[in-house]
Amino acid sequence: MAENLKYAITRDYISKGKSRPQEKNNGITFIVAHDTGNAGSTAYANRAYFAKNVVSASAHTFIDDDVILEIIPLDEKAWHVRYVVNTDNVLFNGDANDHAIGVELCWGGSITFREAYSRYVWYIAYLCDKFKLDPESDVVAHSTLDPTRRTDPQNALNRYGVTWAEFIRDVTASYHLLDGSDVIDVIPTPPPKNVLLISYGDRGDEVKRIQNYLINAGMNLQEYGADGIFGRETELAVKKFQRLYGLSEDGIVGPITLAALKKAPKRPSSQAPVRPYPGHYVMIGDRGKDVEAIQRAVNVKPDGIFGPITRDAVRSYQSRKGLLVDGIVGPKTWNVMF
Repeated sequence: MAENLKYAITRDYISKGKSRPQEKNNGITFIVAHDTGNAGSTAYANRAYFAKNVVSASAHTFIDDDVILEIIPLDEKAWHVRYVVNTDNVLFNGDANDHAIGVELCWGGSITFREAYSRYVWYIAYLCDKFKLDPESDVVAHSTLDPTRRTDPQNALNRYGVTWAEFIRDVTASYHLLDGSDVIDVIPTPPPKNVLLISYGDRGDEVKRIQNYLINAGMNLQEYGADGIFGRETELAVKKFQRLYGLSEDGIVGPITLAALKKAPKRPSSQAPVRPYPGHYVMIGDRGKDVEAIQRAVNVKPDGIFGPITRDAVRSYQSRKGLLVDGIVGPKTWNVMF
């Protein structure tokens, strides 16, 4: 790197759970370089996903063109390399989850690679200085530790003409510019307060409100409509909206995306409903996609079979909405649902 840039580090830790075991590590002896593998997914989008604590996977730090974001303290374990692979034990005499910091590079979409890469290089050099590591021997690619399943960070680096060797040279150059005497200006930037981040897997009235904004903006929610469940269909609609409006295409509804949704021109009223009434009552014994859509709307496992559990859930829904309580989805119940 041509100059010794210094960047702020934002520490916005997720809560204890599957993604953050809140266990102390055994001392840092190496660093694992990763990339997110998901084009356009920002640092805060990744934080939003891991903050749900639904998977036993994580990394300490995510870096994009705007932020170096630590989501797990560096003195704690993160689940960023599989325990069942033993290359880390062979090369570093210890498991990566116990002895290494996992650093993820965000790339693709609207992320400016050179900005993200500069932060990535600087941060890894900073870690080498902080933990007295040698960037030429103590920084390893995830692909080296788990070659049968992983290709990162070369997956991202190579797309932009950067080889692993060049990356290590850049980290080493940045590290030597520190020369052991620089005081690295690390600013614990306060995390955003009260920031709306709605993403895949979320449910509730806020999701339904976002879905209605998407529908009004002409996005396709033909399958499930505004059912209050942020599933794959909603995520794809959000990404399409972000792409059309020049936003970061991460499928996450944060303040910027929400503001754009509110301002987006409404679709013509002559367009067909998002999910038209099928033209017949849907009731116990019925099967198919319409039943599945109803089940999602009433928060029942969507197996496409209208049984007693679905009927009772429809009754509860009708009662809450002031409809005739009969457990049958006719046009009035349908139009309230969708």
